[in-house]
Amino acid sequence: MSKRHPDRPNGDPSNAPEDRHKLRIQHTRDRLLGTIYRLALEKDFRDITVQELLDTAGIARSTFYAHFRDKEDLLVAGYESIGLPTTRTVMVSGAPVAVLDVANWLFTATEQHASLTTAFFNSPSQAIILAHLENILIVQVREHYCRYQIGIAEELSREAAVRCFVGALLGLWLWWVRHDYPHNAAEMSTAFDALLNNGVWPANQPARQ
Repeated sequence: MSKRHPDRPNGDPSNAPEDRHKLRIQHTRDRLLGTIYRLALEKDFRDITVQELLDTAGIARSTFYAHFRDKEDLLVAGYESIGLPTTRTVMVSGAPVAVLDVANWLFTATEQHASLTTAFFNSPSQAIILAHLENILIVQVREHYCRYQIGIAEELSREAAVRCFVGALLGLWLWWVRHDYPHNAAEMSTAFDALLNNGVWPANQPARQ
């Protein structure tokens, strides 16, 4: 009779309840996301009610609100479910610089859900979706700039750099979506990175005295 190794995760029964709980949460999120995606292809996002979403997915209202504030929060989780943007290192004048791979994250996620994205941006709900997406990007870029001390040290100037970066990325992304994806995700992220995400901009400058 074989015995489980005590150092292996499967051999530690104390992890089982926690693992099952995480799986249940993920299963609930996946069901809700899949349902709202299907409904969004059939009608305007604004016309989808939380109750309709729950009835279609077979999820209890209490379960939904244990995970999400509203249907917009669920939609944001769709982007977050693929993970957060990673960082990569580029060499600038012989020195390593950490770059947030956010363009690749955004274009790849959109390419994977192209039909859904097109449906959203052909509906009156596009402003709602765009506002939530912009907020995700701003938070990620701002945290990256602060963590790696990128850009101008002065708070206002750094925030301006964050907003300019995100505005440029969203502008290119919107052009891509509205022109029915004329280039693949890799080409789009490469084009953006060559201009604004190459470790050179924004330049590091000291704060004003």
